[in-house]
Amino acid sequence: MKHLAWFKSVYAILRIPFTVYYKVFHNYRYKKYKPENKPFIVLANHNSDGDQFMVGMAIKGHMFFVASEHIVRSGFGGKLVRFLANPIIRKKGAEAKSTINEIHRRLKEGTNVCMFVEGNRSFNGQTGWISPANGTLIKNSNASLITFRLDGGYFRTPRWAEYARKGPEFGYVVNEYSQDKLKSMSEDEITKVIREDLNTNAFEWQKKHPHRYKGKNLAENLETVLFICPKCKAIDKLKSKGDMFSCTCGFCVRINDYCCFEPQSDDSFDFVNVYDWDMWQRDYIKENLENFRTAYVDKPILKHPGQTLNRINITKSADMINTGVMELYSDRLTITSTDLAKQNVFFLSDISGFSVTKKMTIFFSTKDGGYYEIKSDMVRTGVGYLMLYRYLTDRDYV
Repeated sequence: MKHLAWFKSVYAILRIPFTVYYKVFHNYRYKKYKPENKPFIVLANHNSDGDQFMVGMAIKGHMFFVASEHIVRSGFGGKLVRFLANPIIRKKGAEAKSTINEIHRRLKEGTNVCMFVEGNRSFNGQTGWISPANGTLIKNSNASLITFRLDGGYFRTPRWAEYARKGPEFGYVVNEYSQDKLKSMSEDEITKVIREDLNTNAFEWQKKHPHRYKGKNLAENLETVLFICPKCKAIDKLKSKGDMFSCTCGFCVRINDYCCFEPQSDDSFDFVNVYDWDMWQRDYIKENLENFRTAYVDKPILKHPGQTLNRINITKSADMINTGVMELYSDRLTITSTDLAKQNVFFLSDISGFSVTKKMTIFFSTKDGGYYEIKSDMVRTGVGYLMLYRYLTDRDYV
């Protein structure tokens, strides 16, 4: 590969300050690992923006990382990332064929690759869905497979949170599978071991390792992931302030140093943590799906002002199309300009992929090849739009 020596040198040099930083400021504890085979591909779970550095600290040897396209699209910073690391680009909310081809190309050249197999950080602490396409990727890669687990990151930097907490993070290799071993396995068997090695529920892990994660304003921005009130069933009426999370109906809970709920109102409350609540709101939508389909044809399920719709050219700056109010109906997503002069309508049946990055930035692709981003000037749910899109189009939300 052209300039490979440069990328390896940068990787080796930057590893030193990042190792010091994550050990000291993140209390990161890890087991060093020297791979037995090369080239290799590392698949890891994903809980924080610094996961790539923590994997790189633990595993000896240079790796190219798979990164979301919005990272390399961010002005000077994006150019710097390309210059120093040359990541493999993955488009959020779009097909991954070009990403898979690039992974194969780099492995064929003898270089190593690391990918966060869920494609997204966890919102509720549970490892996300791992596509069977990963089993196909590994089976056809002619490389060894290393599975790497990260724990504690969900509590230190919850994806939905405004502020980081203080507390430990952990990283370790679960297994290494040689090329010979992988050749003897089917694609389904490979997918199965990836899922088993990387599956974790942060709250179940915490029961066995009860670390405190102290911080300020622990509930801030929780409404980006939890958007249905368990008491009155209102949608998008929950708000966070400090450590408190409440609804306009009077329901209120406090979130503590273990990221668990403490009821503050007299209402009965069955949810211990974010995961429990999130699973309930998924079930609530599925159980009431027909009502969502019929009752929200002419009125929006979700409505938020201060939204900017951009058309994305991969690796280039986004082109602003419209800014104003976003509304989700049972069959369409609309962006209406503040002066009502312009409206962009996207029928859900025409949307082929939908994703959320960071807390609430929405990415989606359309069947005609369009690729779009919706940014928000206000705190609002992105998970809600994603969840409803998937259920309303008869897809599961995993």
